[in-house]
Amino acid sequence: MPHLSPLNWIITPITFWVLIMSFSSLMWWMQTPFIPNMFKDNTNMKHNQWKW
Repeated sequence: MPHLSPLNWIITPITFWVLIMSFSSLMWWMQTPFIPNMFKDNTNMKHNQWKW
């Protein structure tokens, strides 16, 4: 469909960029496993405080 070609030139780079960003963030999260543990500890501390 030729009338969608300019739209494709806008959408394709955006989807490609989002895929790259999500992949890089996944690799970053895998390289730093202590950050999710810190978040988990913080949530556990908050839950324990609410329990008391």
